[in-house]
Amino acid sequence: MYTEGKARIKYTTDAFLNPDGTLSRDFSVAFINAVLPGKSKALDSTAATGIRGIRYYQETKAMDETFLDINEKAFDSLKKNIKFNKIKAKAYNTSIQEFANTTKDRFDLIDLDPFGGITPYIYDLLKVAKSGTYLLATGTDTAVLCGAERKACIRLYDSVPMHNELCHEVGVRIMIGYIARTAAQFNMGIDVLMSLSYLHYMRVFIRLNSGFKSAESSVGKIGYAYHCTKCGNAYCKAGQLPESACPSCSNRHDISGKLWVGNLHDKETVGKVSKYLSKHKAPKNELKLITTIGEELDIPLYYSVPKLTMKLGIGSVSPDLAMEMLKEKGFKVSKTHMRDSCLKTNAMVEEVEGVIMRLWDQR
Repeated sequence: MYTEGKARIKYTTDAFLNPDGTLSRDFSVAFINAVLPGKSKALDSTAATGIRGIRYYQETKAMDETFLDINEKAFDSLKKNIKFNKIKAKAYNTSIQEFANTTKDRFDLIDLDPFGGITPYIYDLLKVAKSGTYLLATGTDTAVLCGAERKACIRLYDSVPMHNELCHEVGVRIMIGYIARTAAQFNMGIDVLMSLSYLHYMRVFIRLNSGFKSAESSVGKIGYAYHCTKCGNAYCKAGQLPESACPSCSNRHDISGKLWVGNLHDKETVGKVSKYLSKHKAPKNELKLITTIGEELDIPLYYSVPKLTMKLGIGSVSPDLAMEMLKEKGFKVSKTHMRDSCLKTNAMVEEVEGVIMRLWDQR
């Protein structure tokens, strides 16, 4: 018996269940309780054992539940777990593509947590969405999104990845950019309410909005990420054509994109998720993560303190002390949940390096 939240999963032999996904499911339960106002229609499009959708049914207001799984053996486990947990739900042994092209249902909440990437499924899932639908999507193809499989990222996401210390945020932005560009084909725009990079996966929490103005607004937030290998400058900028040289030192820089250059979090939503997790006594690692996300500046990209010390030819300095010194100089600065030794700030790389050198001299 595997127990998580209010779900009890008895039948797992023929279906995949990852205990490392607990944080993702806990965050999702908290998110749904934060944003859904009442009884809602939900689709668990990659159900496996059904643990995610069962938890949504039992712990949120998503009471009208539909489960999908294409694998026959996994579907058999799914049906048994639905019955075992005594919930009323529809379940289909079919693909996302077949379901989306035959159903007339439109959902308030769509969850996608596949084995691998999101690209084979987003277009069809948008067919069962409507204005105001919340799309919660996970990508476990981090090798692709983080640049280890560069050609695959170009082929699947139509985006060049970045294979360096910035790869996790860039990967999340590539995912969101793909969703935004695909949604625009349905005359839909997106609001990004929360996103995270954790362990082996990336997860985004998005609201879809119908209308050409919303679609155009979202497409206007598509652009590129830049990283200068000479001076360390890192930034994002909207636009369909990438810039060719670093504005700080005129060196040719690494370019990633197309990708999302807009916000990664909505502070109000993150606050509500944090409040829910605290109220329900979530584990310390979950509380720490949501707190860091809540304090994280919504400034694209970040600076790696260890990378900058290597570049400067000095030993290590404390990122926490660097953060405090930047604040004293009047800059905005925060940690990022994606890498503990990295800082988000509105300071230019020269200012960050100056603080690092000062700390090194004061040691």
